[in-house]
Amino acid sequence: MIIVVEGISAAGKTTFARQFGDGLWLPEIEAKGQRPDADAPLIDHARFWAGHNAMRFQMAMEIEAKHGFAICDTDPMKVHFSWCMERAGFHWPDKFETAVPIVRETIRERRLGFADLYLVKQIEPAIARAQKEGDATRRRGNFEQHLALQQHLIAWFTALSEALPDHVRWGLPSKDALLAEIKEKAPEASPRRFDVSVFDALLERLPD
Repeated sequence: MIIVVEGISAAGKTTFARQFGDGLWLPEIEAKGQRPDADAPLIDHARFWAGHNAMRFQMAMEIEAKHGFAICDTDPMKVHFSWCMERAGFHWPDKFETAVPIVRETIRERRLGFADLYLVKQIEPAIARAQKEGDATRRRGNFEQHLALQQHLIAWFTALSEALPDHVRWGLPSKDALLAEIKEKAPEASPRRFDVSVFDALLERLPD
């Protein structure tokens, strides 16, 4: 079972995921120094991020195979970030229109897929700012930008909830409640994990 914890910066994703212990939660993977140059062709950016995210999804599956479940701090299929950035009016070199066919092919190749459960945390901006100020361990650059992305992040996962019913929940449960649910569920992955029709249905449901 692959579980994704989503939300903007300072929403509590990492705190929630980390409580399951090393070896069970999968943090984001730093990509600085590996990204294509800013002026590289758009297709190079799309291929890089699809490959980077596919590597992270494969890591999640390895954790799942070993322990029965994996907790991902943010969705490995992170093409939603490109969409949210463009909707909010920010520049990001991985352009959504260019990325879509690359991501779709990566899903078809079974290198990148859908999680079995998405836990999406919405947070009031004032609370997020307070949590940011109270966490001296992380710098959280571009924090105001992340606040602006929240409405679009919610729109993305609303569309996903329609394309993949019963896979998206709003808010974070207690650790014990989630562990109990994991224990009750069959260990097999969702048959729609690599279903490109889910990706197509998601795209169709996104706001214009």
